[in-house]
Amino acid sequence: MNKRWLLALLAALVIYLGLGLVFGLRDLAATLTRLSWWWWWLAAAAALGSHGLLFQRWQFYLRHLGYPLPQGASARIYSAGLALIAAPGRSGEALRGLWLQRRHGFPLQVGVGITLAERLADLASALLVLSWGLGQRVWLAVLVGFVALAAGGWLLTHPRVLQRLEHSLTQLPLRTRWHGVVRLLREALLAIGRVRQLMKPRPLLIGTALACLCWLLEAAVLQGLYGALGSPLTLQQTAVIRTATGLGGVLSLLPAGLGTSEATAIGLAMAYGAPRSVALAATLVLRVATVAVPCLVGLVSLLRQGDLSGSRLGRRTRG
Repeated sequence: MNKRWLLALLAALVIYLGLGLVFGLRDLAATLTRLSWWWWWLAAAAALGSHGLLFQRWQFYLRHLGYPLPQGASARIYSAGLALIAAPGRSGEALRGLWLQRRHGFPLQVGVGITLAERLADLASALLVLSWGLGQRVWLAVLVGFVALAAGGWLLTHPRVLQRLEHSLTQLPLRTRWHGVVRLLREALLAIGRVRQLMKPRPLLIGTALACLCWLLEAAVLQGLYGALGSPLTLQQTAVIRTATGLGGVLSLLPAGLGTSEATAIGLAMAYGAPRSVALAATLVLRVATVAVPCLVGLVSLLRQGDLSGSRLGRRTRG
């Protein structure tokens, strides 16, 4: 984990140094000096507040699946998972499923299924907020995409489809040789079955609504940042920037969507009329608040819980 953190930090430094050289380090420094120090704290507080809302979604999903946890015990596992949000598509948070299994005896597919449901709700909420920000011209296209997403998710999680897929695993000619892979695929199918429970109207609406609130909260802070830097944008415009930045990061295979997210945020801000130095400065503050701060909180939480650390898990697995 330390090596991955160092590589991700080095990549981030290289990217922002390159952007600074392209846009002008002096202009970037002058722009950042116009920003009051408390904006950094406000952006970080908003990002952590968003995770507070998402933690309540995590708690709701656990209760809905019949595996409730006290707030404290659940918060320790959720906060440790924040150390992994820099993984492409935030897929690393699925490790919470393993932690739930080792610490509380929950089936592995519970945590993995919740992670899948969270990503689906995040995608649905991003499409909704993005369509609101872009206006009526894209409502129809987003609606078609949303319906296709829901139909595909329903079909993929249909019990008969899952049964046929699981049966096909048992018919693989090299299943004994690939026992570990087959077991992993079977756990993935079981996790998808959990997702079906979380895609019913009530949990889907609650999960999507909470994610929408997070997008809008961070978009409001981004609007304040551009206003403080002398390039005011509307909430709809910053909502487009924030959600498009998140979607760009998901599509990227790099940790935390490095490069793709920055290019998306800066390009959209400049298209809305913000100077490039202002766009880079606001993007820098946003990325520090939404990626670096939660990762740091998660890393501290993870290191304080020895049974969740990689080294101990590795020793237990080998033993």
